[in-house]
Amino acid sequence: MMLIAMEGLPNSRAIGWPRDGFSVMNEQAPEISLDRSHSRESSHSHFSAEFIVVYLRVVQGCNLNCAHCFTLGNRDEYRLVDLDHVRQFLRAIVKNVGPKKAVVYIHGGETFLAPREHLAAVNKIVREEFISLNHYDIIPQTNLMYEVDDAYIDFIKQEYNSQIGISWDYKIRFNTAGKNLDEALFFTNFSKLVEGGIDAAIAITVQKHLLKSDPLEWLPKFTGAKSIDFEFLTLFDNKTRNLKVNNDEWSEYLFNVVQYYASHSLTWSMPQVDLFTKSFVENRIFSCKGNCCLNRTFTLNCNGSVGLCPDQAYFAPISNMKEVVEDWDQFELKGRETYLRQMVQPLHELCSTCEFYDHCGGNCEPDLFDAGSKECPLSRKTLKFQKENLELFMNKLQLAKTNLVELRDVNSEERREERRKERPQCH
Repeated sequence: MMLIAMEGLPNSRAIGWPRDGFSVMNEQAPEISLDRSHSRESSHSHFSAEFIVVYLRVVQGCNLNCAHCFTLGNRDEYRLVDLDHVRQFLRAIVKNVGPKKAVVYIHGGETFLAPREHLAAVNKIVREEFISLNHYDIIPQTNLMYEVDDAYIDFIKQEYNSQIGISWDYKIRFNTAGKNLDEALFFTNFSKLVEGGIDAAIAITVQKHLLKSDPLEWLPKFTGAKSIDFEFLTLFDNKTRNLKVNNDEWSEYLFNVVQYYASHSLTWSMPQVDLFTKSFVENRIFSCKGNCCLNRTFTLNCNGSVGLCPDQAYFAPISNMKEVVEDWDQFELKGRETYLRQMVQPLHELCSTCEFYDHCGGNCEPDLFDAGSKECPLSRKTLKFQKENLELFMNKLQLAKTNLVELRDVNSEERREERRKERPQCH
């Protein structure tokens, strides 16, 4: 489950979507009308217009076959997204939501299995359709398990303003797909990106193999990154449930990471930590888990199916391109119903007695809790440490306003350019 930092969302909790299994959708792409005559008052929309997140799944298929992934990996049929679908999807969002700011994640499968010409064409459409927005970022997501060269780095600079999102999953992705893919390849590529002036946001899945590692050994390897974020598992089958962590153990692990974060001068921020700092300082909830997907996140799959949360949209889409273009009201109704089902989920008993509930909101998905643990997925021990050392973490928040697209403003965009020029070399 992606962790995306969002401001000012209601105090609600997220629905878990356990699945015993799933299959990729095989819906044929519908014919799409190009009519732009319809207009609508965005102020009446269920979706937030202040800041939205768009996932464009530009390619179906992957070079890996990771146990925790919600796609079919290298068993998936290779397929590229229809460029007309991209245009109409974005156009419908602009017309019906009227967003002011956006982050567009270029996703897969493995994004860079798509030809660069196709990726450039997608990016061109984003720029054309989002021209009315105050600000937007286009950021590709990748597993980085392939050859990285100067041409690749130049492409990231030109097409994505030197920004990239990279997933790293300890002991899951390596030696998959029958290939000898080890961490040396990953960190060699990461070093090339940092030395080439690329801002890398690292996403790490919270899973049981990770807890066997020593964070003090691998954290320094990410020197030069702009952020390190932990993503919760999406539990949809036995493989993913077998990767679930014990929250007491995870709390200790996260506590060690956050202590390291607090006591070192680093190039990277921690979105989840920094948003809690903001919450403590401003005394309001800044929601950063799955529930934000139901208010401001839109996902387009390669086959023309559409969803909200990118993890769920692959195997449980709520709509399709034809409906999004021709009957937005119906699509929005489905989004609202999904959100309301989330709202009525009962709080976990740990949340109802937690001293940090007013800053958290108890949004974690129910199946992320585990019987017998005294800790929650967000680690009360870590939150207590953070609140007791708030001044130290407030300094971290200032760096986060430069590092994190969700907190960035015009001045921090300028600071980002200055920071890139002064960036230290990675280890």
